[in-house]
Amino acid sequence: MKKISKVGLLLLAIVLFVSGCSGAAGNSKGKPLVLSTGTTTGVFYSLGALLSTTWTDELGTQVTSQGSNGSVDNLNLMSQGNVTMGFSTVNMMYQAYNGVGNFEDNQYKDIRVLANLYPNVSHVIALEGSGIESPSDIKGHSFVFGAPGSATAIESELLLKAHGVNVDSVNANYVGFTEAVDLLRNGQVEAANIYTGVPSSAATELISTVDSKVLSFSEDAIKTLTDESDYPWNFKHTIEAGTYDNQPEDIITVGQFSGIAVDANVSEEKVYELTKALWENLDKLKDGQAVAKQFDPELAVQGTAGVPLHPGAKKYYKEIGVLE
Repeated sequence: MKKISKVGLLLLAIVLFVSGCSGAAGNSKGKPLVLSTGTTTGVFYSLGALLSTTWTDELGTQVTSQGSNGSVDNLNLMSQGNVTMGFSTVNMMYQAYNGVGNFEDNQYKDIRVLANLYPNVSHVIALEGSGIESPSDIKGHSFVFGAPGSATAIESELLLKAHGVNVDSVNANYVGFTEAVDLLRNGQVEAANIYTGVPSSAATELISTVDSKVLSFSEDAIKTLTDESDYPWNFKHTIEAGTYDNQPEDIITVGQFSGIAVDANVSEEKVYELTKALWENLDKLKDGQAVAKQFDPELAVQGTAGVPLHPGAKKYYKEIGVLE
């Protein structure tokens, strides 16, 4: 009897273990769907909390959000099966899908797009009196690229190169937006790239409290940065005059979409439900998060740089006439 009892217990333990491991991506009934977001001071974090709550309320399925280091971290967590979905800029989705750049040794072919949500835009902000009137003037000056390994840091390097600035000629600082604002306010650096949605709370705070301005990109740099053969995720973007204090003219810069990536192994039905609930609760999202005012289902399928839509998302976009 003792032997039978031990065998029975062992079999029960195996069954429980397998049951717990199945549906790691949040695809099995009763398993929570997990959305990986960003740092606590960024848009991704607060938007993720709002979205997960909305999805849970609307679908009756538990959706949780968790903080992270942003786009690259989110996609790595997804590829490892630790989370179901993650916010990311399109350039990082492109790199993961194609196994290049940050994902050269870690290709993630199962990444799919649920929706592109809003443009992430480079705000190159320089202190007045620094002698920096264009990104090309940053050579020899102190500049915040962004947090280490972030999409902001990568875009900062690209925009400097496009303006003819060798990265090694710059006094580089790698910190997040909050620290960048503090460094500029204290006069410890002369310029920074705040790569986020428009209007940027960090840019608004900085420009309203420190004598500084957002710089336009040169036309040649924009042409380089939006070359589809090299940067299929980028597009020319205009920050309209009056968006920020003391901004009498349009600012011409470059942006790309931030969106929601989802693992291909999540069921078509579940992703359809998530996509539908996202767009049918847009008014609620707008009330809870200012950046949601830029959400548009017509733009949700644009600028994906060849990363496929999830079939569940595609089904919804066809249903509402965004896709044929």
